[in-house]
Amino acid sequence: MKKSINKIPYAAVVALVLLSGCAQTQVSAPQEVKKELRSVAKIESLGGAFQVPGGVSAAQSRVVFYRAAQSALTGVTSIFLDGRYHASLELGAWSALCYKTGPVEMGARQMRVGTQPNDLPDTITAMSLTPGQTHYVRVQQSADKPVLQPVAAVQALQELAGTRQQIHTISRVEQVCQEGVVLAIAPVTERITLPADTLFAFDRSDAQAMTGAGVQALDRWMASLRSDFSHMDHLHVIGHADPLGQPERNEKLAQDRAQTVRDYIVGKGLEGVRITTEGRGSREPVVTTCGRKATPASIACNLPNRRVVVMVTGQRR
Repeated sequence: MKKSINKIPYAAVVALVLLSGCAQTQVSAPQEVKKELRSVAKIESLGGAFQVPGGVSAAQSRVVFYRAAQSALTGVTSIFLDGRYHASLELGAWSALCYKTGPVEMGARQMRVGTQPNDLPDTITAMSLTPGQTHYVRVQQSADKPVLQPVAAVQALQELAGTRQQIHTISRVEQVCQEGVVLAIAPVTERITLPADTLFAFDRSDAQAMTGAGVQALDRWMASLRSDFSHMDHLHVIGHADPLGQPERNEKLAQDRAQTVRDYIVGKGLEGVRITTEGRGSREPVVTTCGRKATPASIACNLPNRRVVVMVTGQRR
């Protein structure tokens, strides 16, 4: 057998090598065949790291799908658009395509080795693709199924850092991208006013003087922040006092209240956000018609002047 090996056609040698594990044959393949078989076994499924895509024309939308590097879902997540296959994402992988604008149905199916193939998606997410915009969609886990969840661009760009492109599959739906102008993501700044008399006992500024109603108000406000903003860059907390009493006392009271609110926010685990404070005393009243003496009527009248204002700068959802 060894004497005639070189006379066997190349394809036949490959077939014999593949069958050798079952037949226990003693055929030895030529060195070049072994190299070819090794190269076939090494299929690279992941390519380059994620880079922010350019603009896309108003005739199309771009969609970036991605999976986090950690997930309890095993196997790969196959992505479908309007019932047609696009890609299968491994952990820590991303894939992008340009597609038509308007309503679209995005399906996700979890594929596991050894399981019975399923022709239907596990879940379907409906959304509308905006002309000229890049949409980011993350594979989420719901129970034991994958769900495609739209994510704000600012958050997605942070989560995409370190992911690699899925390159071993061929999309059946992607279109040739038409270049367009990149739309900048402009942060917004919003003002939120918290009545000081709700937060603190009268003429107090320390954490022990925070009222139950004030703590609940702060908790509700922080929950709304996390719900309304996909990303926050900066919180600036400004304390204000009413004009009753000594100006020096009011300056300190305003600053201390701002600092106490800041400390409470930090203690609640608002990470990655720059938080600054400022006290403006009684220099910026919103009501100027109250009496100047500390009477029950003037104290009640000055309620709007006793306040803590928070300027929130970030990206809304």
